[in-house]
Amino acid sequence: MPAELPIDEVRILLLKRRTSWVTKDAVWRELIRRAHATPEPWTTIAAAMMMPGLKHIGAKLGDRFPGDRNDLDSEILEGFLQALDLADPQAPKVYGQLYWAAFRRGHEVCNAEKRRAMTQSELTETTTNLRSASGHPDLVLADALLSGVVTRQQADLVSDVLLDHKDRTTAGKRLGMSRFQVAAALNSASRHITDYLLAGRTPQAA
Repeated sequence: MPAELPIDEVRILLLKRRTSWVTKDAVWRELIRRAHATPEPWTTIAAAMMMPGLKHIGAKLGDRFPGDRNDLDSEILEGFLQALDLADPQAPKVYGQLYWAAFRRGHEVCNAEKRRAMTQSELTETTTNLRSASGHPDLVLADALLSGVVTRQQADLVSDVLLDHKDRTTAGKRLGMSRFQVAAALNSASRHITDYLLAGRTPQAA
């Protein structure tokens, strides 16, 4: 990348279809070297150079992401920045490596967000089932606990988070659990309680 060539002109050069991949790779190898040697401003410049590609990724994955589109764009950018930090400027096809690292990050986030949305839907369904089942929700939950359907810890979480609408983090701290452990416990309890209620094993109100 000639030092005398303005950054804007380099960006235009990269966007042109007729620019060869050899030239594009040469530019990106130099951008990687400069970003490693002088993170600012060269990391920002590299991100600006890749922005058309990152926006293209966001457009391709946008329909698969159930959350805020800005969150997806941020994750795609983060995937690129992490790849830039680890990239070998001597490696072949560095542009492709950076692009696909950003794409993979976006793809993984889409899958994770879809799983989270499905989990939230299952938890909402569990709450609805508990409230609509014969008997008070707390009695239904207590019966599920006594029947060995859920553990004491899982029952406490369902009561705190799903029935009493307490914050997950607060409930987890009270039980000495990380947010990941809380999520896993709620997911497991949700499945077990749903199966239990579908089997019709609910206590009758006194």
